[in-house]
Amino acid sequence: MINNKSQLYVRFIKLLLPYRGKWVLILILSALAALLGLVIPYLTKEVVDIAIGKKDFRAFIIYAIIGGGIFVAAESLNWLRYWLERTVKLKVSFDLHKKVFKHSQELSFAWFEDKSTGEHIFKINYDIDAVIEFITNFFPQAVLIILRAGLILVIVFYLNWKMALCALILAPFLFLPPYFYGRIMEKLSVDLVESSEKVLSYLQEVFSHIFLVKVWASEKKNTRIFLNKVISNIRATLSYLKSDIKNGIAVEIITKLIIGLISFYGGYLVLKEKMTLGSLTAIMVYLTQLVGLQAQFAGFWQTSISGYISCGRLARILDTEPQIQDQADGVSLEFSKGDLEFDGVSFGYRPQEAVLKNISFAIKGGEYVALVGASGCGKTTILNLLIRIYDPWVGSIKIDNHDIRAIKLQSLKNQFGVALQEHFLWDDTIYNNITYNCSGVTREEVEEVSRISGVDEFVIELPQGYHTVIGENACKLSEGQKQKISIARALFKKPKILVLDEAMSSMDSASEERIVSNIKERYKQMTVIIVSHRFSAIKNCDRLIYLSASDTVIDGSVERLLKDNASFRKLFAGQLQKESV
Repeated sequence: MINNKSQLYVRFIKLLLPYRGKWVLILILSALAALLGLVIPYLTKEVVDIAIGKKDFRAFIIYAIIGGGIFVAAESLNWLRYWLERTVKLKVSFDLHKKVFKHSQELSFAWFEDKSTGEHIFKINYDIDAVIEFITNFFPQAVLIILRAGLILVIVFYLNWKMALCALILAPFLFLPPYFYGRIMEKLSVDLVESSEKVLSYLQEVFSHIFLVKVWASEKKNTRIFLNKVISNIRATLSYLKSDIKNGIAVEIITKLIIGLISFYGGYLVLKEKMTLGSLTAIMVYLTQLVGLQAQFAGFWQTSISGYISCGRLARILDTEPQIQDQADGVSLEFSKGDLEFDGVSFGYRPQEAVLKNISFAIKGGEYVALVGASGCGKTTILNLLIRIYDPWVGSIKIDNHDIRAIKLQSLKNQFGVALQEHFLWDDTIYNNITYNCSGVTREEVEEVSRISGVDEFVIELPQGYHTVIGENACKLSEGQKQKISIARALFKKPKILVLDEAMSSMDSASEERIVSNIKERYKQMTVIIVSHRFSAIKNCDRLIYLSASDTVIDGSVERLLKDNASFRKLFAGQLQKESV
């Protein structure tokens, strides 16, 4: 365990290497401030033995001036050290935030499904802060504690070796409570962190589903659940505080006993005239500092515990390898036709539970194809595999006869435009949502895709037009307007392959037909795959790919499937009756 901890600490302490020059200066300043702090007690000895003992006012003034100068110098060094520490902390914090966020963005979608959004947010905020606090304080604290403790013992040995030996024998007892309670508090710290994480996770989940909360009038229930989680967090906090208080009481009792015993022995030596009163005064001041170092050590120990827990949690993120990643010999290429082929593809989200079984079909470049089937048959799964959100268990997916696993992810996804039923819009302007992650943007291009997708129909009525901020989750727009922006964003990429997964489900039929007609007219060479449960969205497609079962694909025109396939007719029976009326 100790070895593992050491390796974990070293891994994150390496973040300080780019700032080693400043960090060495911080250590030097810490050492100088510690040395100056040790001069004051010795001056106290001289004041008591010479200035006061001999009633030498001139010496008293000189020692007071020297002491004041040393105090000012030590404080100046401490403030300079503090400034440098804060500067380095901010820079290291930026580096670690960048490292963790960048790596988490590169992880596969499945990794995000395993944990709630709140848990990920908690790790990036709390754990990074805890790690930064630990690694930036580790060396200065270690230097101060070890250097000052060593020098105090040397000085006390110089002043009176008997007192020093007494302190040396008794001092280790000061560290017993932190060592004993440290193990208990390590477990309690884990419980406290996990309970705090659950509070934040539930809070994030409620706020992100506030519309559902209002519709179902579940405020009271949610408040009860939230308060239960807060109560659990309070209990974990209280358990931690109890151990912390017990540790503090134990330390305080042992400290008083040790100081009392040393003071009694020192008084005895003074009475026996084996030590001066000034030396006793200085020694007691030094030993008080030594006791103070024990308190610093206790805090250092607790910081190390929190740091270890957070280092471990961040390490698990950084050590997670993306399930979907570029092959070593992956290539970047531009699709020429946009031909698609699924060959014997099987896949499932859980082991031994296949959603697709040995599925095969092909789509020619430039075709407008509908992917249809009953809910849960695997339509969205096919699209997820196509854009490599997941990789199939067996089989291959090819575009223009290239296995998509041999194509670099950036190159692959740059040539897809995707619009979903869930629109995923940013709390930003309409303009920035349409041009998301695209460079070389022109106003004319934005207006063109807006015309094709129907965004221009409502954007002219907004006070700031394209520069209207639409709020979190586009709360200021209707569902149909959100979907139009989502389609405009997909078209703005000028993709070779456009995927529309229930992307017009909240629009009226007239808007849907107009958008489909616009896309067909403007993008004749684009391969378009549409998933929809609305017959109006698929009736004008070139072909249909019908998933009648997890292992059965039927390929044909709308007319042929309506004529020859009873299950297909049943799927759209209600809508067909309405159209015939």
